[in-house]
Amino acid sequence: MISPRLTANLILANLFAGAALLYRFPPGPNTFYPQCPVFRFTHLYCPGCGATRALAALLHGRLAEAFHYNALLMVLLPFLLAYFTLAYWNAMTQERFEWPRIPAPAPKYLLALVSAFALVRNFVPPLF
Repeated sequence: MISPRLTANLILANLFAGAALLYRFPPGPNTFYPQCPVFRFTHLYCPGCGATRALAALLHGRLAEAFHYNALLMVLLPFLLAYFTLAYWNAMTQERFEWPRIPAPAPKYLLALVSAFALVRNFVPPLF
């Protein structure tokens, strides 16, 4: 059985490796990143479209550009970081690795938020 600390450290190492890859090879000039199938076939942006470019811009310190690529990801990123940090903290201090529980209505609200974001980004003209 693999220890909870090792599991948490392997997940963290993979996240850092992915961030390093994204930092070194941003998606603009590099074409090996997969294309979004929703955009490819419908020419509509899914809620995740632009997330890779947003993360690459954020890693390079370009916050406004990251918001331009995917504002929803930038709004949810602090919550995701807190969620993963709590799981990592529990693995390091309590010798157990489990994902923190989220409140029961949260998935419904998140689905509504993601759906609204998808509609707004595709059908509402930009303000500026």
